[in-house]
Amino acid sequence: MVRCRRTTNLEVHHIRIDGGNGLDNAKVLCQKCHAETASYGDTNHKSPPAFSDDIKHKALKRAGNQCECTRGYPCCL
Repeated sequence: MVRCRRTTNLEVHHIRIDGGNGLDNAKVLCQKCHAETASYGDTNHKSPPAFSDDIKHKALKRAGNQCECTRGYPCCL
């Protein structure tokens, strides 16, 4: 499986919209991979509150400051 290796334009994505703002619901994605998620730009649901800076920092550190996408989108090649 191809994994995205981008290290720029990183965003912290809510894995589940209703999953809260803890580290367990945070996934680091580059902007392109984030835009490919099913919930990105979903106007049918209210956007969850933004992650705190502390959670963003911890998620980025855990991810090694790179995209955690493992879905093999064409944008990841």
